[in-house]
Amino acid sequence: MPFHQLGTVPALLVVVAAGGLGVVLGPFLDRYVVRVGADRPRGGWMSIWLGLGWLLLSASVILGGSQQIPYVQPDSISLWVRLGYHGVLLALLLAATWIDLRHTEIPDGITVPGILFGIAGATLSGDLQMIHLWIDWNPVSEQLHGGTVMIPKWIQEHRHWHGLAWSTAGMACGGGLTWIVRAVSRLVLGREALGLGDVTLMAMIGSFVGWQPVLFIFLLAPFCGLFVGLLARMLFNRPYVPYGPFLATAAVVVLVCWRWIWLFPPNAPRDGFAVRNLFGDAVSLAILGGSALAAFCGLLAIVRLYGTIPVGGRRHGKLRPRQTTEPQPESPAPSDAPSDAPPESPGASSEE
Repeated sequence: MPFHQLGTVPALLVVVAAGGLGVVLGPFLDRYVVRVGADRPRGGWMSIWLGLGWLLLSASVILGGSQQIPYVQPDSISLWVRLGYHGVLLALLLAATWIDLRHTEIPDGITVPGILFGIAGATLSGDLQMIHLWIDWNPVSEQLHGGTVMIPKWIQEHRHWHGLAWSTAGMACGGGLTWIVRAVSRLVLGREALGLGDVTLMAMIGSFVGWQPVLFIFLLAPFCGLFVGLLARMLFNRPYVPYGPFLATAAVVVLVCWRWIWLFPPNAPRDGFAVRNLFGDAVSLAILGGSALAAFCGLLAIVRLYGTIPVGGRRHGKLRPRQTTEPQPESPAPSDAPSDAPPESPGASSEE
């Protein structure tokens, strides 16, 4: 049954059940995190956040129609499968976030199985895409005003090959862009701000969502990083926050807001600006990619400047004194003058 055919009460029950299932399965995610070599989260942290994440995802998809695109119409079974498919992605993102915050690394034990699962699920189902691999975007714009959507015929006739194509394209786009930014960060910061774990994390995200959503994730991640990084600096005086959690946060934002991102603005004039039309030609794609890369470089520059602010001094309410390299005065050489110590008594021995 499609989501829009559910009544209000059944839909709310499904949403609550999804959150409860996340709480129940949280301990299994704990064990998986420990299995890949990380510390076990305490106090039911994983259960709480997994339950909240699945509650938010299911509420946005079922109640809000956050992934309902006019020209992407999976069958009713695939709608439910896609919800669970993205729930798996959210669980993997949660595990990667915990490990990155705790150990500043994202192990392949999280990302590589995630990539394989993402590609396999997309290929076997053939109907889990958030947006098709390619559409004739100009007719899409006309469709919003009464025209006809032109979806390539091979996509309609070979759904499973299409699933393999959009998933691997998303993997290549996410991993490739992160690799490029990793090289740029070396030039801007003088060191690599992103690790290989961030590369494989974005490849995993791309395998679940496709190449178009992964570009928006790249564009939103610097803003998530700026906000969360400043918050962590002010509240916890933490000088460094890894970038993996920001990529994961941006991925969640895209998952729960995809409809409004892709169809923005909702009532665009026929010849006006629309986000979806940015994907119509190579120039538009270059502008989008360049904007994401520029935002990323701007964040890296801010990180470099912010890293020069002393941290320890804030904790004590004053800055640390600057270390000087001036030579210290040498101590006077010992003289032969008698010291003030009492003379040794006659007959005293140094041995007892």
